[in-house]
Amino acid sequence: MKNVLLVALGGAIGAVLRWSSESIAPTSNISSATLSINLIGSFGLGALMAGFSMGHASKETVHLLGIGLLGSFTTMSAYALQTVEIGNSSGFPSMAMYVALTSLGCPLMALGGWKLMSILT
Repeated sequence: MKNVLLVALGGAIGAVLRWSSESIAPTSNISSATLSINLIGSFGLGALMAGFSMGHASKETVHLLGIGLLGSFTTMSAYALQTVEIGNSSGFPSMAMYVALTSLGCPLMALGGWKLMSILT
């Protein structure tokens, strides 16, 4: 139960930080706020998990800051970390396949969902 509360607290903070960042960022063709959030979050999650693997961060810290705060703050940090973990455990070909499937598959699925809702409504 404690871990659920830590993730929820971190998630609430991360969601507010993301909303705040998106609200104050100037609008352009490239979402500079989203790009900045994803870069900062990916760096933060990588650093946090390295600290955890070296014994410098507790599981509770990972739940609060990693899964909760950074998970809701960014859309890319978990993807980036999983990509690195796949590369480390299974090698470059598996990592490249994961990147390709995610990079192509997710937008195609989003398009499919969009089209389906357009047909149904």
